[in-house]
Amino acid sequence: MHRRLTGGGTEGDLRRVAAGLAARGHEVHVFVARADAAVPGVRVRRVPIVRAGRLARLVSFAWLAPRAVARERFDVVVGFGRTARQDVVRVGGGTHRSYLARMEAAGLRSAARGPYHRAILALERRAFAPGGAARVLAVSRRVADEVAADYGVPPARIAVVYNGVDLARFDPARRAALGPPLRAALGVPPDAPLCAAVGTGFLRKGFDLLLDLWRGGPPSGAVLLLVGDDERLAAWRRQAAALGGRAVVAGPRADVEAVLAAADVVCAPSRQEAFGNVVLEACAAGVPPVVSAHAGAAELLAGTPLAALVVADPTDPGALGGALARALGAERAAFRRAARALAEAHPWDGHLARVEALLAAVAAEGSRAA
Repeated sequence: MHRRLTGGGTEGDLRRVAAGLAARGHEVHVFVARADAAVPGVRVRRVPIVRAGRLARLVSFAWLAPRAVARERFDVVVGFGRTARQDVVRVGGGTHRSYLARMEAAGLRSAARGPYHRAILALERRAFAPGGAARVLAVSRRVADEVAADYGVPPARIAVVYNGVDLARFDPARRAALGPPLRAALGVPPDAPLCAAVGTGFLRKGFDLLLDLWRGGPPSGAVLLLVGDDERLAAWRRQAAALGGRAVVAGPRADVEAVLAAADVVCAPSRQEAFGNVVLEACAAGVPPVVSAHAGAAELLAGTPLAALVVADPTDPGALGGALARALGAERAAFRRAARALAEAHPWDGHLARVEALLAAVAAEGSRAA
């Protein structure tokens, strides 16, 4: 269950998990508010909801989707976030409670919480209560810790399953074919070091911190490329234009593999990030990632040479700029090799097998939340 099939990282993960489970022989139904995409081998089911504003859409799907599911007998029911009842709730974005607290602490949100955010918090409390879900699937240890701290979920009910990556789509061998055309299309000089950042919601992703760095002291000659969507996209483009060609805001793009093929370093300076698929995707493409310690994917870099590129405080321009300069410096070739090796240890098929095993165990327990 999830309101949308198309969108950012969570929606992409949903489509790939559903299609992967179907390819492994399972009968998979996806319950959504808008059936705006097809998923190979999967039956997409539309849940009629109240569409009078985002609060009505949120709350009506949260309660109507589990009711629609309950009319039939499924072995296991998975909620991909913000549904009231399920057997397994997958937490791919961290808890909303921790997100609000972090953004308030950064001065990017007021402490006042309107009806929409209060509704999300109420749904979280319901989902993490014993009757809301039998198990929690967390995409990182950071997420597991948030769920346990914010809602008192016992660790025994939480399974950490890191995301995987498509090693064929994101392959260093595609760099020569995909990178130069994208640079030319965006007006990036072929010999300029290119720092790419990919994601939706620029403030949460810390893209404003990168623009601030580029106004001050960016790596020598480097161009900044921001890819993704934001409700203030036009304003971000104006800020980038003021930097005279040293920064480009490309907006949403489906060809992330081409973006990474064109990049020399990827930066994920997130203020809050449950995982960060682009980190593994960059690694698969052989591109060193500079990663905020607030991103769950940073956990995978521990114990590898890439740990040197984890920034404890992304709001520190000296630390952020230093990590980018190091990634582009004399160690670059070693970082590229370490990146690909890390990605090869986390293939998508391995992730799917771990998810399948968790769902099979929950189905075998026979404890029904939905």
